[in-house]
Amino acid sequence: RRLPALGALAALAALALTAALSPLAAQRTPRCSTEGEVARLPHHLEETSGAAVSIADPRLVWTHNDSGHEAELFALTLDGSVEGRVELDAPALDWEDIAVARCAAGACVYVADTGDNLEARTSVSILRLPEPDPHEHTTAHAQVFPVRLPDGPRDVEALFVLPGERVYLVSKGRNHPATVYRYPGPLRPDTVTLVEVQKLSQGPLAPPRMVTGADASLDGSRVLVRTYQSLHIYRWDAEAGRLAGVPRGEIDLRSLAEPQGEGVAVGRSGRVILTSEGHRGHRPLLTVLRCEGPGF
Repeated sequence: RRLPALGALAALAALALTAALSPLAAQRTPRCSTEGEVARLPHHLEETSGAAVSIADPRLVWTHNDSGHEAELFALTLDGSVEGRVELDAPALDWEDIAVARCAAGACVYVADTGDNLEARTSVSILRLPEPDPHEHTTAHAQVFPVRLPDGPRDVEALFVLPGERVYLVSKGRNHPATVYRYPGPLRPDTVTLVEVQKLSQGPLAPPRMVTGADASLDGSRVLVRTYQSLHIYRWDAEAGRLAGVPRGEIDLRSLAEPQGEGVAVGRSGRVILTSEGHRGHRPLLTVLRCEGPGF
């Protein structure tokens, strides 16, 4: 079955994040509404680029800055306050996304150092560390796993990890189709070539529709992929080993007026957390959605 392209915004299926959406929505149409107040993030998180819910404390969300910043992780409360901070002894060329998943250590944090606006990096990397205490200010060691893409350099801003430490990256769609790639086998220290899984668009995407983040539910049953202006809901087809679209599974985020929407984190009980970078004088934001329907 052919998946819906990320670039196809279906006006009749897009759902506004206001009270007006629910009366008109079909019974089995995914729908989301904002929960609480949108939080403004501190100025030192001006370029927050990824988000992932903590396993150690699901009330907190891990995030990080984009390129040009120190190798640091921040644990945030849902009101945007910094609860914990971790300094890593790892490279931070262009961190773009983060995931938290079960691993041999119990729970691990994964960071995608994969940003490549010029699409010139011959090798990018995935970082992994046991999840630190999200309530502390501490230091930690991260393992580095170099990777290359099978079709040449691509700008990659999205990462998700399925149970069994199955690591996936999604390219942005800047100059080529948005594509899902799989890390073959267990993570290892030598440079590994990723395997293409599927394309999510037929060709390059217009800037508002480029992929900026992804996350999987803890049980791996669903994966959310976000762009600057929309949220795409997928279920994981274990038999095919790929993403399968959910009917009407595109949520229009434009009513949120995010300065530059970047991160998405799958929480519990239908909760979805979005983060955005600051842009043109606007503060970075953290938005909590409550979603229901297929995929939730």
